[in-house]
Amino acid sequence: MNLTNDPKNLIGGFIAGAAVGIAIGMLLAPNDGKKTRQQIVDGSVKLKDNLVGTVNESIEKLKDQFNTKIDQIAKEGKQKAADYTSEKIKV
Repeated sequence: MNLTNDPKNLIGGFIAGAAVGIAIGMLLAPNDGKKTRQQIVDGSVKLKDNLVGTVNESIEKLKDQFNTKIDQIAKEGKQKAADYTSEKIKV
């Protein structure tokens, strides 16, 4: 499996990058406690929204891949059944 296309790696990298970015931003910003807490809340909401979007996109891609594979297997099964039936009729 190609690691660059693995949804787990994508989601994990996204979460790690967002968390590091938020943490660095909070540490470097010279704000009072109330404002910093509000920024953390706002950043967390953005992170959640982005994460939900990323997860939903990954789920849709996996559904598409699954359905494509199921269609392929069904088509192959129908063809094998047709081939088997035509061989039995010849005998």
